[in-house]
Amino acid sequence: MSGTIPPHIEPLRLVDRRITLEGVVKTASLGRLAALLDAPTGDVQVELYFSRDEQGIATMHGRYQVDAPLVCQRCLEQVVVPIDSECDVGFVKSDEAAKQLPRRYEPVFVGEEPLDLFALIEDELLLALPAVPMHPPQTCQHPPGYRPETAELEEKSEKPNPFSVLANLKRDT
Repeated sequence: MSGTIPPHIEPLRLVDRRITLEGVVKTASLGRLAALLDAPTGDVQVELYFSRDEQGIATMHGRYQVDAPLVCQRCLEQVVVPIDSECDVGFVKSDEAAKQLPRRYEPVFVGEEPLDLFALIEDELLLALPAVPMHPPQTCQHPPGYRPETAELEEKSEKPNPFSVLANLKRDT
């Protein structure tokens, strides 16, 4: 299925039918992510593949792509960080089932109520954001009013060694 991704799904139904969802999610509908962005951005491209693995575990493989405008922590200007994230989810109904899940799957608890798919997508995007967004060093400019530390210039000048007097005393004995 292509088009707009639904905000809520019944994952076990999609797994049994081996459904693939492809489409977009508006970043405005992802409030926590939108709050971190420096400017409004385009839509998140989403691909979700629902199936059962060789052990019969209900799974979803997701891929999320968006260009996230963030604030560079070096120059405080906008930097666009391309996010291309993938995840593998295993749907479980209990803590015991989550413990038995293979390590390659992140457990997602499902019940009788529909799953909030937008929250799941938003969680994955938040985890994919860099902790400290920055431009590459060669393209990053210092903010206006920045002055380099004068200590760096002072280190280059020759300072007299305060212990040179001790060297003279050692020679005298």
